[in-house]
Amino acid sequence: MNAQHKNIPVRLAGLDDGLHTFHFTVDPAEIELPPEFDRSVEVRVDLDKTHQQTALHTFVNTTAVYPCDRCLRPVALAVETDFRLLYVHDNSAEIGESDEDIRRIDVNHPVIDLSSDVRDAALVQIPMRRICGEDEEGEPLCRDAIPPERDADEHPRVDPRWDKLRSVNFDQ
Repeated sequence: MNAQHKNIPVRLAGLDDGLHTFHFTVDPAEIELPPEFDRSVEVRVDLDKTHQQTALHTFVNTTAVYPCDRCLRPVALAVETDFRLLYVHDNSAEIGESDEDIRRIDVNHPVIDLSSDVRDAALVQIPMRRICGEDEEGEPLCRDAIPPERDADEHPRVDPRWDKLRSVNFDQ
């Protein structure tokens, strides 16, 4: 990401104290999201500014398309999340190492860029298990049958490290 170009800039200088709302629409490639993100990223920032701090509540909405883990067909996954950040204006405030949601504002750079925060928030919303979905009984909604080479019932994994344990008779 170009350090000079801010993709989701929030200018804090010149804002009156109080509530403010900003809307951004960003191309996923501009904030370095992977190509699976196929739709513009909609970002809404609710900002509450006071004399000593600025609180941001950021909402992210987009879509990512990944292959289904069962049938390999494309699955559109809705990515909807939000996060909060606090920017401190006062240099006397102490910020600990574990306070990653609290940041100090540099008075020389009154514009903050939310690009990396939005990217990180979107990426953690992608589930490890990506499937077409399941009905009420837990059956897959996949339109196609599971390919035999991906069916765990057809090809169970065998780990030879467990062979000795399988030979132990626990009924003694």
